[in-house]
Amino acid sequence: MKFKIIFIGLFLSIGFISCSDDNAEKISIQPSTNLIEMEAEGGETEITFNNADWSITKVINKEGNVNIVGDIYAQNGEIIQNNKILVLQDLGKIVANWENKGFTITRETSSYLIIKLNENSSGEAFNFTLELNYGQEINVNQKKSEGYQFSNIEFSIKEEDRDSLFVKKGIKYEFNTNEPQSFRFLPYDGITIQNQSRFESLEKDAFAWLKRDSIMIKVPTSIYNDGVYFGGEKRLYSNIWSINPHGFEEMETVAIPKGQSAFSTEIELRKRQVSYRLRLINNRTLEEKIIDGKWIEIAPTGKYSINWQD
Repeated sequence: MKFKIIFIGLFLSIGFISCSDDNAEKISIQPSTNLIEMEAEGGETEITFNNADWSITKVINKEGNVNIVGDIYAQNGEIIQNNKILVLQDLGKIVANWENKGFTITRETSSYLIIKLNENSSGEAFNFTLELNYGQEINVNQKKSEGYQFSNIEFSIKEEDRDSLFVKKGIKYEFNTNEPQSFRFLPYDGITIQNQSRFESLEKDAFAWLKRDSIMIKVPTSIYNDGVYFGGEKRLYSNIWSINPHGFEEMETVAIPKGQSAFSTEIELRKRQVSYRLRLINNRTLEEKIIDGKWIEIAPTGKYSINWQD
């Protein structure tokens, strides 16, 4: 009996010590914060740890409670895994980028973590959890944006911009007549030539803020000596091609000789690329947001040629 009591006491002591060690280990990797609240505009938060023995075992999107997929990088910036469930066992970073939100989480040292959020233009809150080993968690909650208002847009000519001409083949007409005759036709009839334009930008959220507002922008009508000139034309601010009538509807008359003959048209078009800088005002902070990009226009000039087949 005495031996049994000593054995039980020893067993409980070992269990207590083991539990105490586990708890101590949990406490020792405790991050400096377990909750990050961030505005929609995004930003950075630094987190420190009391112990180097920690890792990110998964990143969970609270919307649907699913693992977030992205890219995993080594400390030297080399990508380790692409489009994989995010984990971070050592120094390096994990990245998840969507068109309207995202984050970069970097472990620069064993006791130091940086969480950087992109601007959230998704229209809803973005909440996710970093699950660490030893049962620790860091919850990140990002608010949805209150949106932007259009302020102004400026156009300019940069070195890479251009105003060039090119030709496109039109319709081919074939004849076999007993007598000479005249033939009237529309040079632009039956071919997909229109006045089309769109805005382009490398910035991910360049078109998110005005997508529902249908902002019509006054666009250039001519470029001369690196100057941009306007004539009242307006186009929708969008990265989708805006199609407008070209306005060239004059008929052309040609003389068709007796026998077999054929001719085709070549249409001259102009391609313009002009730089733009769009300024928006944040509804919450009233701060200015700048978006740079290009405005592209492709349109017929009104010139064409008639080429007879030999």
